[in-house]
Amino acid sequence: MVSGKDDERIDFSKLEKELEAAVEADAKYWRENDAKIRAVTQKVESYEEFKDIVAAAHIKPLEKKDKISEKKPTPWNPHATKKTGTDVTSDTTLQQDKTVLPKNGHEFARDWKRYCKTNEQKYEYLINIGGEHLGQIFKTEIAFGLLGEILAALQNCFTSDHVENVFLILENLSKTKRFSLSLDFLSSAEKESCTEVFRKLKTCVDEIPCLSTEALETLMTVFKVTP
Repeated sequence: MVSGKDDERIDFSKLEKELEAAVEADAKYWRENDAKIRAVTQKVESYEEFKDIVAAAHIKPLEKKDKISEKKPTPWNPHATKKTGTDVTSDTTLQQDKTVLPKNGHEFARDWKRYCKTNEQKYEYLINIGGEHLGQIFKTEIAFGLLGEILAALQNCFTSDHVENVFLILENLSKTKRFSLSLDFLSSAEKESCTEVFRKLKTCVDEIPCLSTEALETLMTVFKVTP
């Protein structure tokens, strides 16, 4: 039996808010995933059009029974302006989750958005997970937008101490299904980050005995970067 003192220590209101936030995050993930599939099926003509379709995934068309009232207007995108308890996190929370690796792409995306607010945090998260495990959790596909964010984090925070780690991350990501599609939808800035991270790797290749110039250039070709 739970004692009265134990009962007092449980913040049910906080637990309810966290559950609601988790349910909303899960629903948002699947809405956007369905939108991505629709966009690819429709063969959109540009990356911007693809992004617009995904960004509007939460909007439902009006039905005949719906009436437009003259009430006070609300933001067109409440999902973008609504704040939840997961919007603000502390370094302590992030520190506690470092030992818990994501089991799949959904868990990765959730933690990536929830805890990794800066490129430094994203870079540390990637290094901590490692290339082999990233390859396993993204074996089906890399969620839309993630590849570009990963490349930006690797490029901005790259250090020579992590040459092998970064190479393995890129190598394992390149083996995931639909990788070429993720590559095609990179923005110009993201493609530049990709080129830059390989340039940095190339300057350090001679310092890593287990990494050959040939292996690096082969991977560059896969990423459509000129060796």
